[in-house]
Amino acid sequence: MKIWQIAIAIFSIIAIILLSVFSSFSYPYVEKVSADWVVDDNINIRIKAVVENPNFFSIKIATLICKVFLNDIEIAEGLDKNIVLQRGENNLSVDLFLDTNKIQKWWTKHIKNGERSDVIVEYMAMANFFFFNKTSKTRKLYSTITTDFTQKLSFNKTKAINVSLNGIETTLLFVNKFESKWQYVDENITIINSSIQLYNPNGEEIGIENFTYNVFLNGIKLGGGWLADNITLAPYATVNTYCYMRIQNEEIPDWFESHLRSGETTLYEIKSYAKLLYGDSAYFIQPIEISGNFSTNFLEKVL
Repeated sequence: MKIWQIAIAIFSIIAIILLSVFSSFSYPYVEKVSADWVVDDNINIRIKAVVENPNFFSIKIATLICKVFLNDIEIAEGLDKNIVLQRGENNLSVDLFLDTNKIQKWWTKHIKNGERSDVIVEYMAMANFFFFNKTSKTRKLYSTITTDFTQKLSFNKTKAINVSLNGIETTLLFVNKFESKWQYVDENITIINSSIQLYNPNGEEIGIENFTYNVFLNGIKLGGGWLADNITLAPYATVNTYCYMRIQNEEIPDWFESHLRSGETTLYEIKSYAKLLYGDSAYFIQPIEISGNFSTNFLEKVL
Protein backbone atom coordinates (compact mmCIF):
# COMPACT_ATOMS: atom_id res chain seq x y z
CA MET A 1 0.00 0.00 0.00
CA LYS A 2 1.31 3.40 -0.93
CA ILE A 3 2.06 6.09 1.65
CA TRP A 4 -0.67 8.41 0.42
CA GLN A 5 -3.19 5.59 0.69
CA ILE A 6 -2.08 4.92 4.28
CA ALA A 7 -2.40 8.65 5.09
CA ILE A 8 -5.91 8.78 3.67
CA ALA A 9 -6.87 5.70 5.66
CA ILE A 10 -5.50 7.20 8.91
CA PHE A 11 -7.24 10.52 8.36
CA SER A 12 -10.47 8.71 7.51
CA ILE A 13 -10.30 6.75 10.78
CA ILE A 14 -9.58 9.96 12.73
CA ALA A 15 -12.49 11.73 11.03
CA ILE A 16 -14.81 8.83 11.84
CA ILE A 17 -13.69 8.91 15.49
CA LEU A 18 -14.15 12.69 15.71
CA LEU A 19 -17.56 12.53 14.09
CA SER A 20 -18.54 9.72 16.44
CA VAL A 21 -17.41 11.73 19.45
CA PHE A 22 -19.03 14.93 18.20
CA SER A 23 -22.30 13.14 17.50
CA SER A 24 -22.38 12.09 21.15
CA PHE A 25 -21.37 15.59 22.27
CA SER A 26 -23.67 17.01 24.95
CA TYR A 27 -23.74 20.75 25.26
CA PRO A 28 -23.01 22.16 28.73
CA TYR A 29 -26.01 23.62 30.52
CA VAL A 30 -26.54 26.17 33.25
CA GLU A 31 -27.76 24.71 36.52
CA LYS A 32 -28.06 27.95 38.52
CA VAL A 33 -27.76 31.68 37.89
CA SER A 34 -27.53 34.53 40.39
CA ALA A 35 -26.89 38.23 39.90
CA ASP A 36 -25.67 41.05 42.12
CA TRP A 37 -24.95 44.75 41.77
CA VAL A 38 -21.28 45.71 41.95
CA VAL A 39 -21.15 49.35 42.98
CA ASP A 40 -17.91 51.35 42.92
CA ASP A 41 -16.88 54.14 40.53
CA ASN A 42 -19.09 52.42 37.98
CA ILE A 43 -22.11 50.19 38.45
CA ASN A 44 -21.93 46.65 37.07
CA ILE A 45 -24.00 43.51 37.30
CA ARG A 46 -22.08 40.39 38.28
CA ILE A 47 -23.61 37.22 36.86
CA LYS A 48 -22.60 34.01 38.61
CA ALA A 49 -23.48 30.70 37.01
CA VAL A 50 -23.01 27.05 37.85
CA VAL A 51 -22.42 25.29 34.51
CA GLU A 52 -22.52 21.53 34.13
CA ASN A 53 -20.34 19.88 31.48
CA PRO A 54 -21.89 16.42 31.00
CA ASN A 55 -19.14 15.17 28.69
CA PHE A 56 -16.18 13.04 29.75
CA PHE A 57 -13.78 15.61 28.29
CA SER A 58 -13.18 19.34 28.88
CA ILE A 59 -14.61 21.93 26.51
CA LYS A 60 -13.27 25.33 25.57
CA ILE A 61 -15.77 28.19 25.48
CA ALA A 62 -14.26 30.69 23.06
CA THR A 63 -16.67 33.46 24.04
CA LEU A 64 -19.39 33.76 26.66
CA ILE A 65 -21.67 36.80 26.26
CA CYS A 66 -24.15 37.74 28.99
CA LYS A 67 -26.88 40.38 28.77
CA VAL A 68 -29.56 41.72 31.10
CA PHE A 69 -32.82 43.20 29.81
CA LEU A 70 -35.56 45.20 31.49
CA ASN A 71 -38.79 44.85 29.51
CA ASP A 72 -36.73 43.78 26.46
CA ILE A 73 -34.46 46.81 26.72
CA GLU A 74 -30.82 45.76 27.00
CA ILE A 75 -29.36 47.62 29.98
CA ALA A 76 -26.16 45.63 30.61
CA GLU A 77 -23.71 43.45 28.69
CA GLY A 78 -20.45 41.68 29.43
CA LEU A 79 -18.32 38.87 28.10
CA ASP A 80 -15.57 36.44 28.97
CA LYS A 81 -13.24 34.53 26.66
CA ASN A 82 -11.24 31.33 26.52
CA ILE A 83 -13.08 29.55 29.32
CA VAL A 84 -12.27 25.88 29.86
CA LEU A 85 -15.14 23.83 31.23
CA GLN A 86 -13.91 20.79 33.07
CA ARG A 87 -16.02 17.70 33.27
CA GLY A 88 -18.81 18.17 35.81
CA GLU A 89 -19.66 21.39 37.69
CA ASN A 90 -17.98 24.69 36.83
CA ASN A 91 -18.42 28.07 38.55
CA LEU A 92 -18.33 31.05 36.21
CA SER A 93 -18.53 34.78 36.88
CA VAL A 94 -19.01 37.59 34.34
CA ASP A 95 -19.26 41.34 35.03
CA LEU A 96 -21.74 43.29 32.91
CA PHE A 97 -21.46 47.05 32.40
CA LEU A 98 -24.68 48.94 33.22
CA ASP A 99 -25.60 51.38 30.44
CA THR A 100 -27.50 54.14 32.26
CA ASN A 101 -28.27 55.76 28.89
CA LYS A 102 -30.92 53.04 28.45
CA ILE A 103 -32.72 53.86 31.70
CA GLN A 104 -34.92 56.60 30.19
CA LYS A 105 -36.25 54.13 27.64
CA TRP A 106 -36.78 51.54 30.37
CA TRP A 107 -38.70 54.09 32.51
CA THR A 108 -41.07 54.78 29.61
CA LYS A 109 -41.85 51.09 29.08
CA HIS A 110 -42.09 50.47 32.83
CA ILE A 111 -44.79 53.13 33.23
CA LYS A 112 -46.65 52.10 30.07
CA ASN A 113 -46.57 48.52 31.32
CA GLY A 114 -48.44 49.43 34.50
CA GLU A 115 -45.26 49.92 36.58
CA ARG A 116 -44.16 46.37 35.87
CA SER A 117 -40.81 45.18 34.50
CA ASP A 118 -39.50 41.73 33.60
CA VAL A 119 -35.81 41.16 34.29
CA ILE A 120 -34.41 38.89 31.55
CA VAL A 121 -30.99 37.23 31.62
CA GLU A 122 -29.56 36.06 28.30
CA TYR A 123 -26.29 34.23 27.73
CA MET A 124 -24.71 32.97 24.54
CA ALA A 125 -21.76 30.58 24.47
CA MET A 126 -19.56 29.69 21.50
CA ALA A 127 -17.72 26.41 22.13
CA ASN A 128 -14.77 24.95 20.23
CA PHE A 129 -14.27 21.20 19.98
CA PHE A 130 -11.42 20.12 17.73
CA PHE A 131 -12.40 21.48 14.29
CA PHE A 132 -16.05 22.01 15.24
CA ASN A 133 -17.79 25.10 16.59
CA LYS A 134 -21.13 25.14 18.31
CA THR A 135 -23.19 28.08 19.61
CA SER A 136 -25.86 27.97 22.26
CA LYS A 137 -28.16 30.83 23.31
CA THR A 138 -30.39 30.83 26.39
CA ARG A 139 -32.84 33.50 27.52
CA LYS A 140 -34.62 33.26 30.88
CA LEU A 141 -37.02 35.33 32.94
CA TYR A 142 -35.05 36.17 36.07
CA SER A 143 -37.61 38.17 38.07
CA THR A 144 -40.53 40.59 37.77
CA ILE A 145 -40.48 44.01 39.45
CA THR A 146 -43.51 46.13 40.30
CA THR A 147 -43.66 49.65 41.72
CA ASP A 148 -46.41 52.05 42.80
CA PHE A 149 -44.97 55.53 42.29
CA THR A 150 -48.32 57.32 42.01
CA GLN A 151 -49.58 55.70 45.21
CA LYS A 152 -46.48 56.97 47.00
CA LEU A 153 -47.15 60.47 45.67
CA SER A 154 -50.69 60.57 47.10
CA PHE A 155 -52.46 60.84 50.45
CA ASN A 156 -56.07 60.79 51.66
CA LYS A 157 -55.58 61.83 55.27
CA THR A 158 -56.81 65.32 56.12
CA LYS A 159 -54.10 67.85 56.86
CA ALA A 160 -54.89 71.04 58.79
CA ILE A 161 -53.14 74.26 57.73
CA ASN A 162 -52.70 76.38 60.86
CA VAL A 163 -51.51 79.97 61.17
CA SER A 164 -51.12 82.37 64.07
CA LEU A 165 -53.91 84.97 64.29
CA ASN A 166 -53.30 87.51 67.04
CA GLY A 167 -51.08 84.99 68.81
CA ILE A 168 -53.68 82.21 68.57
CA GLU A 169 -53.08 79.17 66.37
CA THR A 170 -56.03 78.99 63.98
CA THR A 171 -56.94 76.50 61.26
CA LEU A 172 -57.58 78.35 58.01
CA LEU A 173 -57.59 75.44 55.56
CA PHE A 174 -57.96 71.67 55.36
CA VAL A 175 -56.28 69.66 52.61
CA ASN A 176 -58.45 66.54 52.52
CA LYS A 177 -56.67 64.53 49.83
CA PHE A 178 -54.08 64.59 47.10
CA GLU A 179 -54.30 61.85 44.45
CA SER A 180 -51.89 61.25 41.57
CA LYS A 181 -52.44 59.29 38.35
CA TRP A 182 -50.32 58.75 35.25
CA GLN A 183 -51.42 61.02 32.42
CA TYR A 184 -48.73 60.68 29.73
CA VAL A 185 -45.22 59.34 29.26
CA ASP A 186 -42.66 59.23 26.47
CA GLU A 187 -38.87 59.11 26.51
CA ASN A 188 -38.59 62.83 27.26
CA ILE A 189 -41.34 63.71 29.72
CA THR A 190 -43.74 62.13 32.19
CA ILE A 191 -46.94 63.91 33.15
CA ILE A 192 -48.89 63.05 36.31
CA ASN A 193 -52.43 64.32 36.81
CA SER A 194 -53.10 65.22 40.45
CA SER A 195 -56.39 66.09 42.11
CA ILE A 196 -56.57 68.15 45.32
CA GLN A 197 -59.51 68.64 47.66
CA LEU A 198 -59.50 71.77 49.83
CA TYR A 199 -61.97 72.81 52.55
CA ASN A 200 -62.46 76.25 54.11
CA PRO A 201 -63.64 75.83 57.74
CA ASN A 202 -64.07 79.56 58.31
CA GLY A 203 -66.89 82.06 58.06
CA GLU A 204 -64.83 84.21 55.68
CA GLU A 205 -63.59 83.40 52.20
CA ILE A 206 -59.95 82.56 51.67
CA GLY A 207 -57.75 82.70 48.60
CA ILE A 208 -54.95 80.40 47.43
CA GLU A 209 -52.31 81.86 45.11
CA ASN A 210 -49.03 80.69 43.56
CA PHE A 211 -49.58 77.04 44.49
CA THR A 212 -46.51 75.07 43.30
CA TYR A 213 -44.87 71.80 44.31
CA ASN A 214 -41.75 69.82 43.46
CA VAL A 215 -40.90 66.11 43.49
CA PHE A 216 -37.57 64.80 44.77
CA LEU A 217 -36.18 61.27 44.66
CA ASN A 218 -33.05 60.81 46.79
CA GLY A 219 -32.68 64.58 46.79
CA ILE A 220 -32.76 64.81 42.98
CA LYS A 221 -35.44 67.16 41.69
CA LEU A 222 -37.33 65.30 38.95
CA GLY A 223 -39.94 67.93 38.24
CA GLY A 224 -42.94 69.69 39.66
CA GLY A 225 -46.42 71.05 39.17
CA TRP A 226 -48.65 74.01 39.89
CA LEU A 227 -52.25 75.17 39.84
CA ALA A 228 -52.98 76.99 36.63
CA ASP A 229 -55.35 79.44 38.35
CA ASN A 230 -55.67 81.00 41.76
CA ILE A 231 -58.49 79.65 43.95
CA THR A 232 -61.11 81.39 46.06
CA LEU A 233 -62.92 79.28 48.67
CA ALA A 234 -66.24 80.61 49.95
CA PRO A 235 -66.99 80.17 53.68
CA TYR A 236 -67.34 76.46 54.58
CA ALA A 237 -66.84 75.47 50.95
CA THR A 238 -65.10 72.38 49.57
CA VAL A 239 -63.24 72.72 46.27
CA ASN A 240 -61.81 69.97 44.07
CA THR A 241 -59.15 71.15 41.69
CA TYR A 242 -56.54 69.61 39.40
CA CYS A 243 -52.95 70.21 38.45
CA TYR A 244 -50.33 68.54 36.30
CA MET A 245 -46.91 67.43 37.46
CA ARG A 246 -44.22 67.38 34.78
CA ILE A 247 -41.19 65.10 35.24
CA GLN A 248 -38.09 65.63 33.13
CA ASN A 249 -37.06 62.11 32.15
CA GLU A 250 -33.46 63.19 31.59
CA GLU A 251 -33.15 63.13 35.39
CA ILE A 252 -34.31 59.50 35.64
CA PRO A 253 -30.84 57.92 35.02
CA ASP A 254 -29.31 60.00 37.84
CA TRP A 255 -32.09 58.92 40.18
CA PHE A 256 -31.74 55.26 39.11
CA GLU A 257 -28.00 55.34 39.84
CA SER A 258 -28.63 56.91 43.25
CA HIS A 259 -31.27 54.24 43.89
CA LEU A 260 -28.72 51.48 43.24
CA ARG A 261 -25.99 53.18 45.25
CA SER A 262 -28.44 53.37 48.17
CA GLY A 263 -29.03 49.61 48.13
CA GLU A 264 -32.10 49.85 45.84
CA THR A 265 -33.76 52.31 48.24
CA THR A 266 -35.21 55.74 47.46
CA LEU A 267 -36.37 58.59 49.67
CA TYR A 268 -39.30 60.30 47.90
CA GLU A 269 -40.52 63.79 48.80
CA ILE A 270 -43.09 66.31 47.63
CA LYS A 271 -42.53 69.85 48.83
CA SER A 272 -45.15 72.53 48.14
CA TYR A 273 -45.56 76.27 48.58
CA ALA A 274 -48.58 78.59 48.37
CA LYS A 275 -49.80 81.98 49.50
CA LEU A 276 -53.01 81.94 51.57
CA LEU A 277 -55.07 85.12 51.70
CA TYR A 278 -57.35 85.67 54.71
CA GLY A 279 -58.82 89.03 55.57
CA ASP A 280 -56.15 91.64 54.97
CA SER A 281 -53.27 89.25 55.62
CA ALA A 282 -51.20 86.85 53.52
CA TYR A 283 -49.61 83.66 54.86
CA PHE A 284 -47.04 81.42 53.20
CA ILE A 285 -47.98 77.77 53.71
CA GLN A 286 -46.93 74.25 52.69
CA PRO A 287 -50.24 72.57 51.81
CA ILE A 288 -48.72 69.27 50.61
CA GLU A 289 -45.88 67.47 52.34
CA ILE A 290 -45.25 63.85 51.41
CA SER A 291 -42.17 61.79 52.21
CA GLY A 292 -41.23 58.16 52.64
CA ASN A 293 -39.02 55.36 51.35
CA PHE A 294 -39.48 52.58 48.85
CA SER A 295 -37.24 49.69 47.88
CA THR A 296 -36.88 47.29 44.96
CA ASN A 297 -35.16 43.93 44.46
CA PHE A 298 -34.23 43.72 40.81
CA LEU A 299 -31.64 40.99 41.34
CA GLU A 300 -32.69 39.15 44.48
CA LYS A 301 -33.85 35.94 42.79
CA VAL A 302 -31.70 32.91 41.99
CA LEU A 303 -32.58 30.72 38.98
